[in-house]
Parts: sequence; structure tokens; C-alpha cells
Amino acid sequence: MFSTLPCRSFVFLAILSAVPMVFAEPVEAPAAKIAKPSPDAPERIQMTRVQIFLDRSGFRPGKIDGLGGEFTQKAADRWCDSQGVARGSFLDVASIAEPYRTHTIGEEDAKWVGPTSSKPSEQSRLKALLYGSLWEALAERFHCDLNFLKELNPEVSEPAVGMVLRVPDVEEFRMDDVKALQKARANGTAQALPVSTPALAEAPLPPPPSPQIVNEAAFFTSGSPTTPEPAEPAPTATPAPSRRLVLLRDERLIEFYENDRIAGCFPCTPGSAKFPVPLGTWRVTSNILMPNFRWDKSVLETGVRSNNAYNLPPGPNSPVGIVWMGINRPSLGMHGTNSPDRIGRNESSGCIRLANWDAFRLCQLVKSGTALEVR
Repeated sequence: MFSTLPCRSFVFLAILSAVPMVFAEPVEAPAAKIAKPSPDAPERIQMTRVQIFLDRSGFRPGKIDGLGGEFTQKAADRWCDSQGVARGSFLDVASIAEPYRTHTIGEEDAKWVGPTSSKPSEQSRLKALLYGSLWEALAERFHCDLNFLKELNPEVSEPAVGMVLRVPDVEEFRMDDVKALQKARANGTAQALPVSTPALAEAPLPPPPSPQIVNEAAFFTSGSPTTPEPAEPAPTATPAPSRRLVLLRDERLIEFYENDRIAGCFPCTPGSAKFPVPLGTWRVTSNILMPNFRWDKSVLETGVRSNNAYNLPPGPNSPVGIVWMGINRPSLGMHGTNSPDRIGRNESSGCIRLANWDAFRLCQLVKSGTALEVR
């Protein structure tokens, strides 16, 4: 098993993963589908190790599937940038000895699964917008493609509490952690996430604004939280790092910088041709976990507010996912999604969508006043 992989070999490996070399008589049906390698095929294990390495490093490759592709390549390039080495240098993944581990399904997973609907009129009557199945909940918990999770567990037709599944070995996205951070922010005890470790660190975030309903387009109003006067720092105190974001619209990628050095990146869906995210430098004005959402078809399609709207409850399957990070541009913000498999491959009504697991990490890295430059 190789311990290193050149950054520029991802696309090649992705092709090998999707179309393995087979020496046989030609088939007559030109559209015959060739099976992709199993999750235990050497080339797919190696690609999964690469994706997990990047995911753990904060250079998010999109959903983990063992096949690589566009966002894996972009993440690898920026990881090379962060290390001060040329793009295409070897990426050492020796720290990921085994890409898979086991997870026992517990009540913590099951409690976030419940009734669901695709109709806003019905969604508005639910207590929360939960996952529709344990498959969906577990795929999001482990940052992976739902079909890949099923490939890892071919003997499981329907998961249930108590079952043991094989999963990618990533830092888990837990809805209980979302709720815990929401509570900590309400109590004024939340702390900013450092780049170097997933543990919470010193710099406290300002308290959140009052609960409010958010709207993905046209008439979102975000109340910027009032930042308390900072205490006089101790003589030996380390200054808080300077952080900023850069959104590259064409690349569908958010770059995260700390002290002017790239320290992470996140795939995203940045608006659409009809509702593009405006160029310029903006700033984060709100950071709301588990937001409610005002769904207004007129707003989403035309940008004009109507009286025919539905107030949707919070939850991982909300149209804005588990967090809303508003910016100082009416109607716009960065947020989660109920369709992580389509990030970077669909359009939004003017806002910036991320997978919930990426949005949760990002919302712990930024605060009110963080700059967002759109290029």
C-alpha cells in the first residue's frame, strides 16, 4: 500500500476507480455499464485515505466516496498551497492507516430520523425537519456519499439501532454537537474553533442574535449581535488570529485564510445565473444555529416577497440546513443544505450552500465581522 500520492494523480485515479481495466472480448452493447471497484479495491482504498486526510486537515473534498474528482483535486491543491509546496507534490497519507472503522448505530442516530415531506405546506406542520432515514443520517454523520455507505455495508438492507456498520474514519458530524453549541452560544460560553485541532479553544464568540426566521433570498434581515467590549488582555496574551474568507464563484469553492495563509477550503453552491452572489467584499453579520426558515416561492423565483409563505421548523433537512451565516447584503448568507450530494452541482436562489458537516465547521471558524471576499 502506498503511503504517498501526488496531488495531480487524483483525476487519473478517479477514472481508474470508475472504469477498471478489463481484458475481455468486446461487448456488443455500447452502453453497457462497467462496475466500479468495491470499497476494498486497492485504488479505492487509497483514494478514500486521501479524501479522509484532506477532510481531517480542513481542506474538504466534498462527499467521501473513494472515487476522487473535482473537489478532491481542488482540496489537494490548496493543501499543497498551505504547506508551501508546489501543487502536484506528493501528499503523505501514512497517518490514515485504515480508512474504515465500525460504528454501532445508537439512539443518538435514531432520534434525528422522523417524518418528512417535500411539500412546504406539510413541512410547516412538522415539529422539526429531520432525516428521512438512518441511511441519510449516517451518511451525513460520516461525510460520505449515501451509495458509498451502502457499498460498505452490502449485507444491510435497512439499518437499525444496535447494528454495526462500516464507515469512513472521519471526525463525525453529530447533530447533538450542533445542539450543544447552540446552547453554549445562548449561555455565552461558546468558543471559536482553532484550525489545528477539532477541540474547542480560547477565543470566545460573541453571543448570538435573538431567535429569528431566516429567508434564503430577498427579504432576510439579520440582526448583528452586539459584541461586548473586550477585556484588557494580559501582557502575555496571544492575539486572536485574523481570519477571512474568499469565495471563488467559478470554482464553487470557499477558501479560508488565517493570518493571510490559506488554512482550509469548502465546496459550495454559490447562487445561480439568475441570482449570482455579488462580487465584492462583504462581512459576516449573523451566525445562527438551527434556524427557522421562511419559505416563499415568490421570493425564491423572483426575489419579490409575497404573503403566501410557510414558516418551516429547524432541522438537518431544512432548506438552509443547520446554520445560517448572514452577510451584510440583504437576502444573502452562507448556510447548510438538505441535499449535500448536489453541492457544487446545482444552483441556489442567491445564497451560498454547503454540506451540513462543512457548514458546521465553518460556522465555528468565523464570527460577526469576518470578511467574505467574492471573486
